Amino acid sequence: KKTFTMVDSDSPSSLGQLSAFLVGHSIIAKPLSPLHNNVVSALLTVVYVKCVMELGALIRIKYGNPELSRKFIHLCACSAVVWWPLFDTSHWGWRLNITVPLCMAIRLIYKGAVLKDPEDEDVRTMSRTSSPSELLFGPLQMTLIMVYVGLTKFMTHTGLIIMASFVGDAAAAVVGLHYGRHRYKVTFGGEKSVEGSIGCGLFTMIGIFCYCYMCSIEMLQMRPLLAIGITSAVVEATALKNWDNVFLCIAMELMSLHLPKLI
Repeated sequence: KKTFTMVDSDSPSSLGQLSAFLVGHSIIAKPLSPLHNNVVSALLTVVYVKCVMELGALIRIKYGNPELSRKFIHLCACSAVVWWPLFDTSHWGWRLNITVPLCMAIRLIYKGAVLKDPEDEDVRTMSRTSSPSELLFGPLQMTLIMVYVGLTKFMTHTGLIIMASFVGDAAAAVVGLHYGRHRYKVTFGGEKSVEGSIGCGLFTMIGIFCYCYMCSIEMLQMRPLLAIGITSAVVEATALKNWDNVFLCIAMELMSLHLPKLI
């Protein structure tokens, strides 16, 4: 019977790939200690997110559409799971994978609830209407979920499924914006499109496939993959406005409980 738990710390796959890469390419002579491996891996995620934020700002300036910059950052943020294999789970320092989302959560709370500057770069890049309060919904939810996943679902199918559903969520907005022709709206929800909902399910499945491959985690078979894709599309389409991240996280975690039965 297949199980879906974090990689055992005694298995070779628990060892951080960063140290192995550096030694294998003769960049360093000796492997990094587990702690140093995890600290450097965390710093690399900081550099990654810094580059993402800068690119998001450039997208907003070039195209003049804050929705595109929001979803670009959204997509890149959930894709931070591809850095997970760098961490060494034999040492408690693997928990440093939450460094960026935790810092970003604090930053969003400060800028959205305390500073409240509509001209702030983060507000203009990560909100639809340059309203600071928007940072306290989708962006903050995303970072807090990343903290939760990074601490409790690290290197598991459940963690990757939750993050992949956010790929679908980002794709739904972009597909709906450019190709949405058949619009609909559910009670208490935002306006959606059939094309965007289809994009959500499809890109959720693509996200799961890519994340499992990059993290060297067993690939899901087609039946559970389709079930998860359809569920993510339905949840994204019917979730309360500004709370879709939370609803997707809950739905994907519930779906993961039934993964062995679906295979």
